[in-house]
Amino acid sequence: MREIMMDGAVEFGSKATAELLELMQVKQSSPVPYRPKLLGLVERFHRTWKDIVSLYVDEGQYDWDDFLPSALYAYNSSRHSTHGFQPNELMMGRKLRTPAELLRRSRVTHPHSTLQEYHEVLLQDLSKARELAAVALQKEQARQAMYYNQRNVRNGSEFRLGQLV
Repeated sequence: MREIMMDGAVEFGSKATAELLELMQVKQSSPVPYRPKLLGLVERFHRTWKDIVSLYVDEGQYDWDDFLPSALYAYNSSRHSTHGFQPNELMMGRKLRTPAELLRRSRVTHPHSTLQEYHEVLLQDLSKARELAAVALQKEQARQAMYYNQRNVRNGSEFRLGQLV
């Protein structure tokens, strides 16, 4: 069963949410309530999303929701700095192309002769991309942990009874 982490907000405690999670076969878990830092990746995404949407919106503009598809395309087609993949590439197995790239092509072509062959290659590519992304994320987490520990962990010195600190 898949798991989704939610911040414990009352909006997610509704009967409709519970039914949706049950339908999608997803288990809901909540970290310590009202501690957004425990959901670091989600909070980082929220900051990125706000930055992207703010590019399309200004004061007094009330049609901001018309720009959400463009903002979503911008996010899904941008490369992640840690693993180098687009979110769309890891979810759908292919890179998003810009309208300019589509106009340069006379027609959409696939080098695979059958739909079955295309499907098999797509699944292989998707699996490989996810494996590479997971390895890159683990390396980055180890690098960040080492950096954090260098700055925040004491050098093995211990306090003695009566020592001034």
